[in-house]
Amino acid sequence: MSVRCVGIQWNPSKATGLEVARKLIHTLLKKGVQLVVNPELFEVLKIPDIRTGGFDDCQLLIVMGGDGTILSGLDSAIPLDLPILGVNLGRLGFLTEIEINDLDERMIDRLLAGDFSVDTRTTLMLEGYDRLHYFALNDIIIAREMPFVRIISLEYEANGTLVDCISGDGLIVATATGSTAYSLSAGGPVVLPGLDCLLLTPICPHTLNARPVVVSADERITVRLLDDRGGAQAVLDGRRSISLNRDNPEITIRRSDRPARFVRLRERNYFQLLRSKLSEWTH
Repeated sequence: MSVRCVGIQWNPSKATGLEVARKLIHTLLKKGVQLVVNPELFEVLKIPDIRTGGFDDCQLLIVMGGDGTILSGLDSAIPLDLPILGVNLGRLGFLTEIEINDLDERMIDRLLAGDFSVDTRTTLMLEGYDRLHYFALNDIIIAREMPFVRIISLEYEANGTLVDCISGDGLIVATATGSTAYSLSAGGPVVLPGLDCLLLTPICPHTLNARPVVVSADERITVRLLDDRGGAQAVLDGRRSISLNRDNPEITIRRSDRPARFVRLRERNYFQLLRSKLSEWTH
């Protein structure tokens, strides 16, 4: 595959990456590549040979930022089935593929020649909601909606079979990719991203027997609110939410048929990645 049209999404809060983006754009233009950038980058650079708007014509989306920027980039990438190359401008950058110093002309030539593999990751969706809008790569968290401290009571099922009833701060339904996100902080296991599974991780359960459970990614997970005092919400990747209350007391979560796709330029030693990213994550 020869890449002739590239999209670039840049996080304007990461000012350190602006010159890298500028250099990348000039290199790509020199090689005759069509470029589409997000409006924030377009306004800052004002380069006449690039355009802004949708990424419909692109074959690749380069996302410059951290993990949060990549999650935002999925809004464009998933409907168009675009592979994402993540360039880390943040601190953790667990989802990113390369650091800014790696983005040299040799790397760019590899990208344009299609000399890369694509890593496909499971995403989650909510039944009854727009799958291209209400999706999550990492997790869907069911937690209290009001800001005051109180427990909520939930029950959750896998394919119609009761898994558990819990009272506490809530429940995390995570993909293997999301096992190193909030689920990890809540005591869930680290799961290799190639495993086809979902994690059900209680958040601070007020009971001794509630433990994380790993189920097949083919399971349909129904979570039901048992106590509607103050309400609850389902939060998708920390970005979108829906309310759960007496009128809408449950949601069903399942694997989406629209996966996330990530460009890989090298073999990834996942255990080394864990050590380098998580062991040094102190602030």
